[in-house]
Amino acid sequence: MAQKKNEREAIDDVIRRLKKKYPDVPGKDLEKIVESNYAAFQNAKLRDYIAVLVEHGAKSEIAARKHKHR
Repeated sequence: MAQKKNEREAIDDVIRRLKKKYPDVPGKDLEKIVESNYAAFQNAKLRDYIAVLVEHGAKSEIAARKHKHR
């Protein structure tokens, strides 16, 4: 249980960091992007790097959306 709490805290930290890094992305949109990336790892057995992978995936998705809207 403690691992899940720490993982959730790490995901919340990812959201906070990305909100600072991408102030032009609406907060709710950013949260949905992060949560969607997090959900993709729901059944992952190795949990140590989930937050890092979620952050990387979210950044890639944000960049792709920005590029698409140019």
